[in-house]
Amino acid sequence: MNFISYADLSEDIRKNMHKLHGREIDLVVGIPRSGMIPAYMVALYLNVNCLDLASFCRNEKPVNGRTRRTSNNLIHAWDAKKILLVDDSIMSGISMRSAVKQLPDELLEKLIKMAVYSASTTPREVDIYFEHVACPRVFEWNIYHHDVLAGSCSDIDGTLCVNPTKGQSEDDGKYIHFLTNAKPLNLPSRKIHSLISSRLEKYRKETETWLKEHNIKYEHLIMLDLPSNRHREPYKIYASHKAEHYNKSKLDFFFESEPDQALAIAKATSKPVYCSGNNRVYQSSALESIYTAPSFWVLRNICKKLKQSLPAPARRH
Repeated sequence: MNFISYADLSEDIRKNMHKLHGREIDLVVGIPRSGMIPAYMVALYLNVNCLDLASFCRNEKPVNGRTRRTSNNLIHAWDAKKILLVDDSIMSGISMRSAVKQLPDELLEKLIKMAVYSASTTPREVDIYFEHVACPRVFEWNIYHHDVLAGSCSDIDGTLCVNPTKGQSEDDGKYIHFLTNAKPLNLPSRKIHSLISSRLEKYRKETETWLKEHNIKYEHLIMLDLPSNRHREPYKIYASHKAEHYNKSKLDFFFESEPDQALAIAKATSKPVYCSGNNRVYQSSALESIYTAPSFWVLRNICKKLKQSLPAPARRH
């Protein structure tokens, strides 16, 4: 699983700005929503104005703050001589084609189409891309709103909601109050396949109530069947409990908040684990995954890379 963070986005834009300098770009237009942050970053590096797509289509006047003047002074958006249309990524090209269709025909000759990340090394719908990132891939800014959730497991505490304090964990009354009033951290907008929690089975009702109140949809809720919270510590079964269910499932991604547990789960299953605690993905090598826990996406990507490495005549056989 290829994971791109905001830090990666910033670095990839910074190191690829040479691809834009000298093109006389005097306006950057972002495709909402994911294209707006990279569009603003690029515009700041170029020191030109930036608009969202809808504002550009209305021919609005670009504006900027007092602390920094742009290198040009456009009265209206369509006065720009060279327009850079930006999205965060391109795969099928649908979003870019849809954006271009909204533009007046007379502006198309001024247009440069750009994506920061491309799933293909030869994308047809853009003139420029910064980095090739093959699928499967997921970005920090949409990880909780991505199709990957349908094939994923997730922890609850520290991932979907804050962790209980030590005092809350050790007092049953305070712990129940926490379960019903926990502050949300990340609220996924798509259904998660399985929630695998170290919470005890006897707290299922409170857990289900909280999930329903926050409109978190899921297919399975897997909890620990132990008599009390104190029984969890001696067995150190937090990671092993999650890894066991993740390993025997046909799911391909796990959301965990604790780095140590994320690493342990990844090692035990040879499948990728996203750690929200340090914003990184832990995963074993592709070769190790073939032998220990083969999955469709691993095999698909290895076959794809092997095919790409072959000379053109060999691919036809």
